[in-house]
Amino acid sequence: MQDRETRGLRRRVARLKRERSGFSFSAALRAEITAWTTTRRERGAWWSELSRAIGVPAATLKRWAAPSSTTSTVMLPVEVIDAPPIGTVTLVSPTGLRIEGVAIADAIAILQGLA
Repeated sequence: MQDRETRGLRRRVARLKRERSGFSFSAALRAEITAWTTTRRERGAWWSELSRAIGVPAATLKRWAAPSSTTSTVMLPVEVIDAPPIGTVTLVSPTGLRIEGVAIADAIAILQGLA
């Protein structure tokens, strides 16, 4: 036997599905379902039981119940600066030519010129 809250949620979900194709849950209904799910999970209910009880896929219930830090992306501002060269290298050619203390970007240019 389902309790009144479960029956009410099931009716509201069914109404959404009937009335609108491509429907989405309001934030309030989603929060209500998430609270309902959390309470029942704490009592040992399985995801599949909860899904059948109110007509929302188990994967959706799991996603909504996950901590928000795993479901949201935070974008932080960054500042891009010109950095000094990372370091220097020593080039040694097969013929024995040796160039020491050259910046990496310059070494790449030299090697491209030799190719």
